[in-house]
Amino acid sequence: MIDGILQILADRFRKMFSRRNKMENKAKWTFMVYMAGDNNLSSAGETDIGELAKIGSSEDVNIIVEFDRIGTSKHSKRYFIQKDDIQEIEDLGETDCGDPNTALDFIRWTADSYPADRYGLVLWNHGGGWEPSAIDTIATEVGTAEYGRAEGAERSASPLGRVFFRTSLRKIMSQESMDDRAICSDDGSGHSIDTIELGKVLEKATNVLGQPIDLLGMDACLMSNFEVAYQVRNQAHYIVASEENEPANGWPYNLVLEKLVTNPDIATAEFCAHIVDAYIQSYAHTNFTVTQSAFDLSQSAKLAQSLDKLAQSLKANMPAVRNDIWSSQFHAAKFMHNTLWDIRHFCQMLHQTTSNESVRNACQSVLIALTPGEGNFILAESHRGEKVKNCGGVTIYFTPPPNGISKFYGELDYAKSHFWDELLKEYHNL
Repeated sequence: MIDGILQILADRFRKMFSRRNKMENKAKWTFMVYMAGDNNLSSAGETDIGELAKIGSSEDVNIIVEFDRIGTSKHSKRYFIQKDDIQEIEDLGETDCGDPNTALDFIRWTADSYPADRYGLVLWNHGGGWEPSAIDTIATEVGTAEYGRAEGAERSASPLGRVFFRTSLRKIMSQESMDDRAICSDDGSGHSIDTIELGKVLEKATNVLGQPIDLLGMDACLMSNFEVAYQVRNQAHYIVASEENEPANGWPYNLVLEKLVTNPDIATAEFCAHIVDAYIQSYAHTNFTVTQSAFDLSQSAKLAQSLDKLAQSLKANMPAVRNDIWSSQFHAAKFMHNTLWDIRHFCQMLHQTTSNESVRNACQSVLIALTPGEGNFILAESHRGEKVKNCGGVTIYFTPPPNGISKFYGELDYAKSHFWDELLKEYHNL
């Protein structure tokens, strides 16, 4: 018995010593990629791991991946990526990459195993969508009323199919009627719920790391959105994301990581701006429409204040400016089933359309706040393609009548703290 106790104490001592040694030899960066690849883009994940291995980790930069492949025979695995060497560290068996706790476990494990001064976290999905069979499973789990197999296919093809977390799907599929589920799927509710879930995950991740995430990368579709940025403003310093749907190839990880591994002392802002440029340049010789932006989340309040001024001005001048809003929306860049609008392009069109001086001044205030550069909310922005030629880097939820307002929008931090939801209600005459 004494031998057993001594063995336990020895094991604990080794763990404590190992932990202390890791902390004393922290890297400058740990770059985490959480690959939710249990979908039709699983093969793209294999390609991206290959891109990461073209660069590989160094003494100063850890490159860590958790990859959930498609199919029950394909286990989730954790990798330490070295140059031309993909080292499998752990086989997790079959996991649910759509479970927020799975993502959090990866962050916790990485922080313990590969501590660093700065952390990057990339949430990888590419918006490939949930398969109808996955939605069928969730419908069975939650007892979805009036459910038929055809609805699973319909939901997977809607914006709901692109949500990152399974909990978001469950919340929609728990709605009492098929009509309610259809409205929630198409009016941005899936996006709203996912934003709330993301905030919860990152709040816990910040506690695990003992600091905000330095770089939050969204290698997924449609996440360059102000509501998303505002929700995680206290959990990350910078976000890099796309307004538009991303091509299957997503980020060019070899081009992204080469800069960091070569210069691990690079300022985080400079690294984020580099990712924007590298992403757009990687599609320079293709026909893909692409966007990419980097946000400085410490500047979120400034943009929110300008948007408050616009929301209050528009609300105060209803219904006289309702047609001006609708006309501006019609001509401005929009995404996600016409629920997300590019803020800059909308304000440019509204400034041209309306004769109301108060609204014009408010538009100008927003446009100034959206000027790209260091010290501003939009640190860097770039785009390629006719559809996005007037984009300014960030969208906002702005569904027009008679489509209705997401029943979950009011749960977002931005809606709770500012005036955009009040504008939406006035616009919809609610």
